Amino acid sequence: MGPGGSRRPRTSQLATPATASAASPTPQKRNSVVASEPHEFDIIAYKTTFWRTFFFYILSFGTFGVFRLVLHWYPKWLIQFRAKRCSVENADLVLVVDSHKRYNICPVHYRNKSGTDHTVVANTDGTLCELDELRWFKYRKLQYTWTDGEWSTPSRAYSHITPENLITSTPTTGLEADDVALRRTYFGMNVMPVRLSPFYELVYKEVLSPFYLFQAVSVTVWYIDDYVWYAALIIIMSLYSVIMTLRQTRSQQRRLQSMVVEHDNVEVIRENGHVTTMDSSEIVPGDILVIPPHGCMMYCDCVLLNGSVIVNESMLTGESIPITKSAIADDGHEKIFSMEKHGKNVMFNGTKVLQTKYYRGQHVRALVVRTAYSTTKGQLIRAIMFPKPADFKFFKQLMKFIGVLSLVALIGFLYTAIVLLLDGNTLKLVIIRALDLVTIVVPPALPAVMGIGIFYAQRRLRQKSIYCISPTTINTCGAIDVVCFDKTGTLTEDGLDFYALRVIENGKIGDNIVHIGADDTCQNLVRAIATCHSLSKIHHELHGDPLDVIMFEQTGYSLEEDDSESHESIESIQPILVRPPKDSAQSDCQIVKQFTFSSALQRQSVIVNFEETTKVFCKGSPEMIMSLCRPDTVPDNFHDIVEEYSQHGYRLIAVAEKDLKLTSNEALQKIGRQTIECDLQLIGLVALENRLKPVTTGVITKLNDANIRSVMVTGDNLLTALSVARECGIIISNKSAYLIEHENSVIDKRGRTVLTIREKSEHHTERQSKSADLSKMSNKDCQFAISGSTFSVVVHEYPELLDQLVCVCNVFARMAPEQKQLLVEHLQQVGQTVAMCGDGANDCAALKAAHAGISLSEAEASIAAPFTSKVADIRCVITLISEGRAALVTSYSAFLCMAGYSLTQFISILLLYWISTSYSQMQFLFIDIAIVTNLAFLSSKTRAHTELASTPPPTSILSTASMVSLFGQLAIGGLAQVAVFSFITTQEWFVPFKPMHHDNDEDRKSMQGTAIFYVSMFHYIVLYFVFAAGPPYRASITSNKAFLGSMIAVTISCILLAVFTFAPIHNFLGCVPIPREFRLIILSVAIVTALISVVYDKCVDWISQKMNDKIRQLRKRN
Repeated sequence: MGPGGSRRPRTSQLATPATASAASPTPQKRNSVVASEPHEFDIIAYKTTFWRTFFFYILSFGTFGVFRLVLHWYPKWLIQFRAKRCSVENADLVLVVDSHKRYNICPVHYRNKSGTDHTVVANTDGTLCELDELRWFKYRKLQYTWTDGEWSTPSRAYSHITPENLITSTPTTGLEADDVALRRTYFGMNVMPVRLSPFYELVYKEVLSPFYLFQAVSVTVWYIDDYVWYAALIIIMSLYSVIMTLRQTRSQQRRLQSMVVEHDNVEVIRENGHVTTMDSSEIVPGDILVIPPHGCMMYCDCVLLNGSVIVNESMLTGESIPITKSAIADDGHEKIFSMEKHGKNVMFNGTKVLQTKYYRGQHVRALVVRTAYSTTKGQLIRAIMFPKPADFKFFKQLMKFIGVLSLVALIGFLYTAIVLLLDGNTLKLVIIRALDLVTIVVPPALPAVMGIGIFYAQRRLRQKSIYCISPTTINTCGAIDVVCFDKTGTLTEDGLDFYALRVIENGKIGDNIVHIGADDTCQNLVRAIATCHSLSKIHHELHGDPLDVIMFEQTGYSLEEDDSESHESIESIQPILVRPPKDSAQSDCQIVKQFTFSSALQRQSVIVNFEETTKVFCKGSPEMIMSLCRPDTVPDNFHDIVEEYSQHGYRLIAVAEKDLKLTSNEALQKIGRQTIECDLQLIGLVALENRLKPVTTGVITKLNDANIRSVMVTGDNLLTALSVARECGIIISNKSAYLIEHENSVIDKRGRTVLTIREKSEHHTERQSKSADLSKMSNKDCQFAISGSTFSVVVHEYPELLDQLVCVCNVFARMAPEQKQLLVEHLQQVGQTVAMCGDGANDCAALKAAHAGISLSEAEASIAAPFTSKVADIRCVITLISEGRAALVTSYSAFLCMAGYSLTQFISILLLYWISTSYSQMQFLFIDIAIVTNLAFLSSKTRAHTELASTPPPTSILSTASMVSLFGQLAIGGLAQVAVFSFITTQEWFVPFKPMHHDNDEDRKSMQGTAIFYVSMFHYIVLYFVFAAGPPYRASITSNKAFLGSMIAVTISCILLAVFTFAPIHNFLGCVPIPREFRLIILSVAIVTALISVVYDKCVDWISQKMNDKIRQLRKRN
């Protein structure tokens, strides 16, 4: 059975159906806190054989390691040569192939059941079972065990258990010592060691790449040929590159280590219910932790069994706002426990518990379900340690062109061998000359020179407080054509300002109440606002959602924990006391139960005791709260009022209440959410305004002018998001926007939910269509906005419209974290280069999925994003795109210059090999260092242009325009060399070259070689002048004083060298004296060649621009 298309680890093996079992076709989703896409890979079983291994070592030693080196680069060939495919039961190796076609060979370990060796694995309900034999391998920090016909990880434990069983099956007395020992054999220690690789190991991995080995061969050839100086320069450049790579790798490893607090003491309930203090590295899944009242760090993923806790999850989400976690309960809503769906009941590794709210007489307890690298934090660290490869066609095309150059080098090698052997040269000389020609055609300095622009761009970004942990991503930023923005904290200020209250009574809505006073008409609504929240007072300061803090502070109430001893019942949770202002006649309120805010449910609720009354207060999005209220309590014009506020950018919170007749604490604690959040009475609206950051509108305008599409992706209300989008320019104000919606109750003939479109202008709303035909709408004519719920309908029921939707919709509201990630991925699938800019709160998945993730948060989770801005606004997006474009065109320019230089010199050497000579060492050195290397390094210093151009830079180095330009310049320079090479032989004073086959500089001096040297050195300068990119992506070359000064100095030096005779210098360079008249002819040829090159380049640019404009116009029409 060969590798299939399953989205989770699976086995591909040659076996009967009885021995091979297909894995589940459903992908395993990670918890939304980590917001990471699941790993997808194939696992193929292999078994080594004696004869395959024997021939492997024979060929490895027989080729002096070359055969082994090639297999090192191609692991698939290595395992196929050494082993044959087999069933898992017979395997001693597995080949793991991930979704990016990266291959890893992992040894399979085997253990039989015996007296001392245990073969336990975890069941899906968290219990253990023992197998007759155990097979496992380790891949990317996780152990994969063969069980039930598939490879599984320790995350298998508690992966298929109901909340009821999870609660009832957890032993209150803790695990026995024998059970702990068995679990540790399977789960291992609870540690996540991030190993600092030794320098020798890092060097070994780096220098075994084909690039560095080619450089080593080139340097060896040059040293044999006495070309020492340039060889030394390449060695220095290579050492610098290796050192910088090692520093970057080591820095990344140290930063990862800083994320992983190895261990600390924790309290665990073990044998017979005793609370034991132990090191956190010793806990195992199934242990019960005791969460101390003063809080602690979490070193595992665990499910809260009782009480509630206040947790700071900034490490995982970038969100510094503490949130409340409640105990898991069997509410009958979710049949199977899920880390994602039950996130409000799970405390994650790496988060900090700030405070516990506990049951009197009972510890706050939590069940350990994940440890080490199986935890959400472990998955985040693994995602950083093993990132997806950069997917940028620029580098792929570079490799293809190097392949073409290699083919040219092979042709040159054969030409050299034939010509020099026929001319009577020694075999050693022929081999050296042929290899030398290969190093000319494929310049070893090419990758280093192309990376200089990235180095300078990264340095300029750092000066502007933008930090990059993935330098190669900078080039990708130059191709960005879509930027997705989070709203709150990114486009708008973090904080909200209170605007007004609207009281609703008996189905009638009152006027705006801007100042909350002692007016009795709003006191019930004020009481609801003061109690319906998840705020906590920690060290005398309020902590929680900023929205809750703002609304609570407006009420004038105060919050304090109730320390009275009147709640001794084991079922009585520690209440929160809310006191009204001193001058108020209202009584104190006790919050006895909280149902925390859920983005999926779009609401939160509380049960409150006051004045011998028990009430439910519920607040959330207007559309959700309205759906939970009795129709007679909702004003007829409620929808219009909500829409009016939303159109003007206000954020609305609806509030409702319900009388509760339950009085016993036991009944209150066991009541379910779905029981109380129904048949509510709508009592009011709260309006808050969210201001744009000062730079937002200017940045969006610049992006629009540059034809870079801006997209808002937010969790906020659709109409509010649309209003903010209009205000900042994402939605053009003088055009109508269309809201794509759905009606759950209306089904079409194909059984699909009907999509509807409403036109939403700045001043009116009307039903535009009952049938959403997105395929006939273009982004030019229409602007669209959609909510997360409708987006989900499109994804599941209208997949054929999805590609079109992501291209024409500019506002995505009420989007969950996984939906943000899905949007980014679909934009990439339709060929867009996507940047995602967010403040880290719920944006981690999208930041990681984007081509360029830009975090505005300094939280530790920003390590997962390639870029982090210390300035918390979106001006960094303009800077990043500008520097990316500059770096991209610098790499593009460097490629053309280096390719032109290598092929021009290739022609020179082919001509000289025809007469069995070559350049002298000093002539090579003058060209390679004084001209090419000098200009290459300095030209890359040109800074980015201050304005974004309306058209993006070229991203294809193999485009028709670039190839026409390159080979046109090559033809111009080549014809000039051929002309001079031929013309000099017709002169009366010409002395033909007579080789002495001594292979030294004296044996290389020739008039033809000198003439070609003179004319070609000007062409190298012309190449850097012609290909030196300036506006609109980089500043003018006149702004780069070092490059301009160097070019002038080199040009003057070449003119003096070509026209005047300086005997010591000419002898040093190995030039043969030529009459001045002919030198002037050579200079004239060089000038004419330069003029033709410049005119030709301008013509190619003009034609290319016209063709690109026509192509863009055709695309817009279509």
